[in-house]
Amino acid sequence: ESRVRKLKEWVDRLFIVFPFEKEYFDRKGVSYIYKGNPLIDAVDSPPAMLESRQDFLSRTSLPDKPYIAMLAGSRMNEINFMMPVLVEFARKLSSIPEYSGYQFIIAGAPARSLSDYDRFIRDSGDLIHVVFGETYPILRHARAAVINSGTASLEACLIGTPQVVAYRTAAVNYMIARSIIKVRFISLGNLILGRRCFCELLQDYFTPDNVLFEVRRLLEDEYYRKEMQDGYSQIRSSLGGSGASAAVARAMIEELNNNR
Repeated sequence: ESRVRKLKEWVDRLFIVFPFEKEYFDRKGVSYIYKGNPLIDAVDSPPAMLESRQDFLSRTSLPDKPYIAMLAGSRMNEINFMMPVLVEFARKLSSIPEYSGYQFIIAGAPARSLSDYDRFIRDSGDLIHVVFGETYPILRHARAAVINSGTASLEACLIGTPQVVAYRTAAVNYMIARSIIKVRFISLGNLILGRRCFCELLQDYFTPDNVLFEVRRLLEDEYYRKEMQDGYSQIRSSLGGSGASAAVARAMIEELNNNR
């Protein structure tokens, strides 16, 4: 709320990237331009769109086995909270006979190094792999994904990966955040729809058993996956389709020309 005053004072024209922002800024009297979300252009761009699963696994020297993607966030405190639960979930799922042939691939965050993850997975053998710089291909070819809340969750929506969102932080931080933030969901996809499209496991609900239950549902319940995919289509449509990057650039040039 405190940002609105600064926006009114310092910003000549605000470019927004989410449809749910329109109603908010209308109420606050802040002028804006909405041309869609440029993330669609990034997700849909080749060569990631064209690469087969087999080529991706071969190029990254990963075993040719089905896998679950795991995205533990980019901040170190997120990784510290997420990784123990993710590792235990991976062990539980792989102990079930029908999933004994699965592997788990962590999409390493750009600002992190292998050592940030290695202390959590060093005893996992070939069960868990960390791969950097391949987030989109990892999501695209995964059977399902467990994702720390953030932009990656919206990317999974646009790519079409069945997902469960997870988040945990220090108890005091969570209590403060809950008292300040007034939204029903923490994931952009659910916020865009205004309803739950995919499950959010927050704080004490983020446990290995709860993740296991939700991932098995993603893998085994065809109707549940179809409902999620239908929601993904609505999310993509509400973001304006492709071409947002060029449309925003043209609008910015027009604004600058008009204010010379």
